[in-house]
Amino acid sequence: MEKPKKYNLTPAEGQALLNFQGRIYPETMTLFETDLIEEIKQKNEQLDLTEKEKELHPDFKNLLIQGDCLSACAYLKSKNIKVDLVYIDPPFASGANYAKKIYLRNSGKTEIEDDNSIGEEIMYDDIWQKEDYLNWLYERLLAIKEIMSEEASIYLHLDWHIGAYVKVLMDEVFGEENLINEIIWCYHGPGSPDMKQFNRKHDTIFWYSKGNTWTFNDKDIRTQYKDPHQTFRKAFDSGEGWTEADIRELREKGKIPEDWWEFAVAARKKIDGLERVDYATEKPLELLERIIKASSDEGMIVADFFVGSGTTAKVANDLNRKFIACDIGVNAIQTTRDRLVKAGAEFDILKVKDGLRLFRNPAQTTAKLFSLIDGFKTSAELELGSFWDGGIVNEKGSYEPVKFVGIDKNLTKKLLDVILEEIYRLEDTETGVSKVKLIYAYKDLDIDQNYVNKEVKKSGKTNIEVELISLDDLLAEKKDMLFMPDNADIEIKKQDKQYQVSIKKYFSPYLKAKIDEYNAKKVKKGQEELTGKDEVKNKVRISDTGLELIEAIQFDTTLKKNGIWTSNLELEDKAGIKEKIKGTYLLDTDKFKIKIRNIAGDEIIISSDESSINKFK
Repeated sequence: MEKPKKYNLTPAEGQALLNFQGRIYPETMTLFETDLIEEIKQKNEQLDLTEKEKELHPDFKNLLIQGDCLSACAYLKSKNIKVDLVYIDPPFASGANYAKKIYLRNSGKTEIEDDNSIGEEIMYDDIWQKEDYLNWLYERLLAIKEIMSEEASIYLHLDWHIGAYVKVLMDEVFGEENLINEIIWCYHGPGSPDMKQFNRKHDTIFWYSKGNTWTFNDKDIRTQYKDPHQTFRKAFDSGEGWTEADIRELREKGKIPEDWWEFAVAARKKIDGLERVDYATEKPLELLERIIKASSDEGMIVADFFVGSGTTAKVANDLNRKFIACDIGVNAIQTTRDRLVKAGAEFDILKVKDGLRLFRNPAQTTAKLFSLIDGFKTSAELELGSFWDGGIVNEKGSYEPVKFVGIDKNLTKKLLDVILEEIYRLEDTETGVSKVKLIYAYKDLDIDQNYVNKEVKKSGKTNIEVELISLDDLLAEKKDMLFMPDNADIEIKKQDKQYQVSIKKYFSPYLKAKIDEYNAKKVKKGQEELTGKDEVKNKVRISDTGLELIEAIQFDTTLKKNGIWTSNLELEDKAGIKEKIKGTYLLDTDKFKIKIRNIAGDEIIISSDESSINKFK
């Protein structure tokens, strides 16, 4: 593909009620190059489709898409794919960083006390300026609407942080007349003993239709009346002709549930026969079962563009629906992939090339970039507000606050206005800041340094100098350090009629740095204890093989000419937290590709024909 293709977005039909500063009205969504990177095939026989199911989407294949919601919608539009039901659970603007612990896979073999965690990895950053969030979501709602069928529904799941504002957005995009229900999902849980408010234990789900017709399968979601006699006592007492036969019918038929639902959160339930899938924002199966049963038929396409732990796709597959699951985070894609494989689903995995992503998410990529900048300190270290990413400290101890625009985000005039407002606030503090840096990676900016200077001078609100600087210039000769992949020593030996494949050594530069950081923190906190050999007790040491750094091993022995990965599920080795991978495997061929996933979620693929692999036949 020579250059990305643009698709026009249909303007919202409802009244624009949000006239906030910085409002952006999107007109297009961009189609980026999208590659098929993996095919998941199951050996078990699939259920035969009914004639109705064949008619709905006869040629559609289930999809798991790694990429942003906006990019995924552009791809679906290019393929003329229409979805019948959308459930989205986007960021809640909660002000939190959702993270998961990283565990060494053989804690018993590694010198580390208490548990085998070496820290946390940010899954995604949920810290937003309100206006940024609403603009971001507005654009994606318009994109989702583009690929919805005329009778499709959308369920949008949020909580108290931003839900009231988003309700107004939904009215604008889908029309307030198309609000079907405002559903309250309530659940129980402990609260702090010294709380000075009621315990917040509910989320809100907005259900909108695209038009004036929609699917609603009331028979599939009815629940039992607790006591039909009591419920309809007034009808009996009024002499309106109710009989015992009516009561029996009510008891058999059940009732349509109210618009408040009570389900336990996933953290307090077992999922798929195991403990929960270790994803911070995982939703319970029962919640998605009710939504999917109510608003779709078998064979219809159910889409989730913030799929997270994969609950929507898993339930859709279980209920004989087709699915599109999308997420920008590699961790979410991996969690969903493994869960769907276990559920017996068949699907393709696509990757959208919509920007530079060194790791699973922008937060991790940004952290890597900043680690290469001399004198950089985090916002927390400098006690700056959450808006700033950190600062560059000179030898005299003064610093220049840093704001990173983003990997693939254009610094527009509107965005600059928002940033300048934060700079004006710095002017009113006693920090003594005289200069800030705005770092960008996007190649074609809407503005330049001269424009920035003019806007600052025109405002008359600050004497702080604002420097616009490219990431390429800032890193200069260190750019090669961005791409330091993991590596492995692999050996192949002939064993009878099979081939023994052994991972002799594995090394991850990123995890080495992570462990060094962990050890440094222990020293800083004074938690080390010196032995007679002056060695730090409980310091994490990587073994000679490094196999404890590996979470999963997968093989592809098909070696298709088009390069698409096809997992051999029989050869998959996924280690539990307190277990480790085997490291040695028997194959029927010495021609293969091996995918190695480390405990932080990053992956490398090595082919058997690479010169680094030792072969002994």
